[in-house]
Amino acid sequence: MWKLVGAVLVAAGSGWLGLSAASGLTRRLRAVQAMISGLELLERELWERGAALPELMAALSRRCTQPAADFFQQCAKGCARLDQVPFGESWRQAVNGLELLSPEARAALLPLGEVLGRYEADSQRQALEHARQALEREELRAEEERRRLGRVYQALGLSGGAFLVILLL
Repeated sequence: MWKLVGAVLVAAGSGWLGLSAASGLTRRLRAVQAMISGLELLERELWERGAALPELMAALSRRCTQPAADFFQQCAKGCARLDQVPFGESWRQAVNGLELLSPEARAALLPLGEVLGRYEADSQRQALEHARQALEREELRAEEERRRLGRVYQALGLSGGAFLVILLL
C-alpha cells in the first residue's frame, strides 16, 4: 500500500516539475509581450499627449499588464525622487528587476533610461523603436523556445515520473 502511495506521489511530483518548467517558458513569453505593449503605449503617449515623465510612468503602471505594470510603477517611484537619483539610474534598477526577461532583452531596454525625457521627441521615438524591435525578436525566440522546449519539459517530467515509479515497484 505504501509503495503505491509513494509511486503516485513520485509520479505526480515529477509531472508537476515538468509542467512547472513549461509554464515558466510561457511566463517569460508573456513578460516580453507585456513589455512590448508597454513600450507601444509609452510611444503613443509621448507623441499624442506629450505628458511629463512622472505622469506618464504612473499612467503606464495603471494601464499595462504584469510585469510591465510593476516596471513602470518602479519608474514612477524613481521619478518622484529625481532630485536625488537621476531617471536613468531608476530605469536601470527597474530593468534589472525584470527577472523574467533574458539578458538580451534587458540590454535592449537599458539605453532608454538615458534617452527618455532628455532628448527631443525624434530621438526618443527612435530609441523606443529600437528597443521594441529588439523585444519583438526576443518574443519570437521565446515563442519558439516555449513551443520546442515546453513539450520536452512536459514529456521529461511525465516520463521521468513513470520511470521512477517502475524503478520503485
